[in-house]
Amino acid sequence: MTINVRNPLIFDAALTANWAMEEGALRQVMEIAARETQITQQMLEAYRGQELERSERATRRGNVAVIDVAGPLFKRANLMTTFCGATAYETLRRDLQAAMDNASIRSILLNIHSPGGEAAGVAELATAINEVRGKKPIVSYAGDQAASAAFWLGTASDEFIIGPTAALGSMGVVAGYRDTSAQDAARGIKTIEFVSSQSPYKRVDINTQEGRDRVQARVDAMAAVFVETVAKYRGVSVEHALEHFGQGDVLIGKAAVDAGMADGVATFEQVLASLSRGESPKASYAFNPAATGQANVEEEMKDETGATAATTKPEETTTAAVTIVTTASTETVDLAAEARTVERKRVTDIMGLTLPGYEEHAAKAIETGSSAHEFSAMIVAAEKAKRTERAADIKTDTEANSGVAPSSGQERAQGDEAAVNAILGAMKLATGK
Repeated sequence: MTINVRNPLIFDAALTANWAMEEGALRQVMEIAARETQITQQMLEAYRGQELERSERATRRGNVAVIDVAGPLFKRANLMTTFCGATAYETLRRDLQAAMDNASIRSILLNIHSPGGEAAGVAELATAINEVRGKKPIVSYAGDQAASAAFWLGTASDEFIIGPTAALGSMGVVAGYRDTSAQDAARGIKTIEFVSSQSPYKRVDINTQEGRDRVQARVDAMAAVFVETVAKYRGVSVEHALEHFGQGDVLIGKAAVDAGMADGVATFEQVLASLSRGESPKASYAFNPAATGQANVEEEMKDETGATAATTKPEETTTAAVTIVTTASTETVDLAAEARTVERKRVTDIMGLTLPGYEEHAAKAIETGSSAHEFSAMIVAAEKAKRTERAADIKTDTEANSGVAPSSGQERAQGDEAAVNAILGAMKLATGK
């Protein structure tokens, strides 16, 4: 990849940072960092909602706070986060706290669409997300991509639901060094550094094996924290995460769920609707074996004496396994049927409350997962606003015609203006105002 560096200071800062990001997106970040001009603002917000009080970017949809984790991720706000559709960890942390402090917010939805980003700061934010568990339901949703650092953040929540084509994974850390020695030599530039004798490893020579080994050790240490934390959040062993979570690659949709990286497949609106009703999206949309009770079958297939199925007859083993799977499947079907019943009742209630002229509002309420109570409150507020507006219009018209003499009922109107004056006069005569 050839890059025309217009601002080497910005480029060097981007290049020397440690990144937990998918490779293609990292290349795009480097290209942006290499430009001084031609920065265009990108609007990456996919779902609009009412602004959440005291937040910087978060919105609210009913009683759910939606926090967008979009674009490349940085520790602090900068030009990238302002103009290039990136997101800062510090912004997400403040928005998360605003959602926690708001008593009307019942649950939090992290809407993730990110290739990952800077390694510095991601562990701290993931810890903050994980600490929300047990205080308010917090669910992560990735419709398209949650790679590297973004995947790390997604696993920290109570549940992780993804779209059918979402790419998850890319676990790992990348460090880049820019070697300009050949270029400097060609230009006659020679740099000499003096490093304190007490700190021989403050500078490493990446042209030597020892220098590369030291850099590799740093990257491996950071990646170890990444893998261990994700494994803890997902409730699996480190060995399982290393073997099944892509080994630096991404898994798509159901494959990611089967590996235990996420809990189920759904759309953003389905997840939002579940949270609005105070329900668990995982209960309706999970098909992860670990979520449906099909995992650790060997442990559950113990008889009363404690012997495992391996010590019983083959026929008994087969029967036991089928029984366990069937029971889990029945429970899943029952949950899905219950969810459909609740959804039908919600739609029916909203349609029953719909007044003439509010058909489009009803369709929107059904689409966004609003409850019948929320829709009813919206209609009442809209009707009150209309009545207030009509009363204000009447008052304005009356004041504008305050000089019109009250009608005695004998005048005969001549033309439109006379008719209006007569009506207003009659009104004043009747009301005494």
